Amino acid sequence: MVHTPDGAKLIRNFVRKVAGLTGDWTMRAFREEAIEKIRAQVGKGKVICGLSGGVDSAVAAVLIHEAIGDQLTCVFRRSRPVAASTKPRTVVDLFRHHYNIPLVHVDASKLFLGELAGVSDPN
Repeated sequence: MVHTPDGAKLIRNFVRKVAGLTGDWTMRAFREEAIEKIRAQVGKGKVICGLSGGVDSAVAAVLIHEAIGDQLTCVFRRSRPVAASTKPRTVVDLFRHHYNIPLVHVDASKLFLGELAGVSDPN
């Protein structure tokens, strides 16, 4: 709404007056609540997280790791070499060496391309 005159005011009015929300939500509170819920649900169990290299799965993986540590193993499967915007080495280095999250890296791009052999129209 930054491109709309009074856009922030419009959103604030909707959130507070129409939806009736208080505006007291914080990312810190969400993070703490999510970590506690994850710990309670997982207990002493193990978790596998599919990691695409995108923002959604990366945030989920880091949040889960903060909650349960080495009980988490991420599996990063690269299957789209043609359209992939995230370099696999970047993902692997970030998760293994920066976040210290156990990570299994599977490069299935040749299998993916092999399955597309002879396909001219994906529809």
